[in-house]
Amino acid sequence: MDFFFVEYRDPLVGLIILTILVFVVAVANYIWKIFASKDEEQKLEKFIKKFEMDNVHKELLRNSSLSFGNLSFLAEIFTKSGEFEKATQIYLIALEKCKDKQEREFIFLSLAKVYFKAGFLERAKEVLLQALKLRPRNIQALKLLKIVYLKLHSYKENLELLECLFELNEDVQKEYDFIKALELCTFNITDEQKKKKLLEFKIEDNPMLGRLVFEKYHMFLGQNFFDICDLLYRENEAFNLENQDFLEFFYALGKISKH
Repeated sequence: MDFFFVEYRDPLVGLIILTILVFVVAVANYIWKIFASKDEEQKLEKFIKKFEMDNVHKELLRNSSLSFGNLSFLAEIFTKSGEFEKATQIYLIALEKCKDKQEREFIFLSLAKVYFKAGFLERAKEVLLQALKLRPRNIQALKLLKIVYLKLHSYKENLELLECLFELNEDVQKEYDFIKALELCTFNITDEQKKKKLLEFKIEDNPMLGRLVFEKYHMFLGQNFFDICDLLYRENEAFNLENQDFLEFFYALGKISKH
């Protein structure tokens, strides 16, 4: 038994065991990478098929030797000319052909922009989420997704996204308050309760929020004239006449007479 432990403590034996362990870990890691890569490719293929449409020139482009750069350039030309369907098809083909993660990230972002311009907001959202799976700290993708969420009225998701941007040192406090106010407008409470809660927000120096509370709940809280001037035509009575801009505006509308 003593002989066994002496042999076990031998540096050469330890080195052999360490080498075997390193080899086992390396093989296991290699096998895992193969399966992970296959799984990623299957997910990507499934994603591409979800949005794919029939196109006469699709097979020609797929089988061509066009580089990633050439395909991207071609897609950009179609995007600028408003031919969004052709642009998306080329980006999807480029996505099939490229293996580089940075290139995929670029395609996802470009594809999302095309879907956004074409008005396919749900598709734009899904593509941007794919881009963020590759790199969660992609500020460009986060900022575009923020606009998509706003248009989809997905306020809860938008607030979570703005928190992510805040963590990335982006100044989003005004936007956060604005989205929070929009979310508040959807709550099943009385208008008076909503107004009371809106007063808790810092409305000064936040034109978006100031405009919202005036347009939605007719709350004038010292908003800048130029932020709400196009809404003042609806007013039956003049107000804030100590401000020269308001005074002249309501005078022009015939709401007051100058003394």
